[in-house]
Amino acid sequence: MMGASKTMEQSTPNPRALEAYLRFSYPLGYAPFPGQENVPYPEIRFTSVPGRAKEDYLKELSRILEDIFETERQYSDAAFLSSGVDSSLIAFGIRARKTFSVAYEEQAFDESALAMHSAEKLGSEHHIVKISPADYFDAVGESMACRGLPVGDASYIALFIAAREASLHTDVICSGEGPDELFCGYPCYSRYFDNPCEDFWLGVNTVMEIGEVPELPFYGGDGFLKMNAFDLTEWMHGDILPNLPGAEKGSGISIRTPYMRQDLWDFALSLPVKYKADRTMGKLLFREAALPYVGAEIAFREKKGFPVPVRKWMRLEPFKTMILDALMGTIARTVLRCVDVEEILRVFYIAGDDSVWKQIWEMYALIRWLETT
Repeated sequence: MMGASKTMEQSTPNPRALEAYLRFSYPLGYAPFPGQENVPYPEIRFTSVPGRAKEDYLKELSRILEDIFETERQYSDAAFLSSGVDSSLIAFGIRARKTFSVAYEEQAFDESALAMHSAEKLGSEHHIVKISPADYFDAVGESMACRGLPVGDASYIALFIAAREASLHTDVICSGEGPDELFCGYPCYSRYFDNPCEDFWLGVNTVMEIGEVPELPFYGGDGFLKMNAFDLTEWMHGDILPNLPGAEKGSGISIRTPYMRQDLWDFALSLPVKYKADRTMGKLLFREAALPYVGAEIAFREKKGFPVPVRKWMRLEPFKTMILDALMGTIARTVLRCVDVEEILRVFYIAGDDSVWKQIWEMYALIRWLETT
């Protein structure tokens, strides 16, 4: 008990950090958890050149990508492979000999068939990591213990499990993080054009209502550019990138992120919005650059976003009881005393309202992180 008390005292977030975590599902840079420095991220400056031809942008992007692939071939011949263009382009670009994807029984969440099709086209030795609800929940504690800060992003645990399996076959693997933020690939970017407003970005970067969002760092520009700047700073550095060392620590594998190169970032910041997204899809120019490598079917495939069926699994036993025990336990009553936990649980488990599943998962992940830190 004394050890648990000491851990809570050292790790329990301050109210501002807890509020930010529960609204965004990951810690924000300006609201630090214990041990997290309040260091502002570099300012994002969009620097498009007026009048530059699309063909010139495409040639420059293609040159950067080819240089990235040539460099990465020296380090790895393995890649994570989902159904999307980002991971597919990496796999085809480095001519991966081994590829890895995750699979679920729930077909609506399963990308493995499309990934397998891509692997067959590439000719790689493809490994499908089948994740059951038991596999997933068994990995929650260890995955949170391996991460420096908590995260309510359900896909992190799937990545953690996939990395563990990949480590049995390779020491180094490439992952496709980056283009969705750099080139505006998330569906929210396309939805913006039907409702262009300055605060549009707030509604898609938090699970709460816009009016409830706390004070955030200032980003200039319209709602589209604010959304892009937020994704490149808070989202990228609070969620996406920290997931990778957690997965590395739990598996012993080295995960490389080829798109995290400064020249690609500088290029993306210089690219006009009209070449990033429109009402139909995002990553417009990026997809064109991918065409020679992966073909039109993959290059223009709709984004799925590495979904995990955790919202369905949360209602199954024994996982439901595990969640209820954690959220009604001593640590939760101390840490979450400002949250009406019982009401949120009632809405999900009794009223059957799925809209609050993410809040429940965020709280459960936080408690598991506190238990194992």
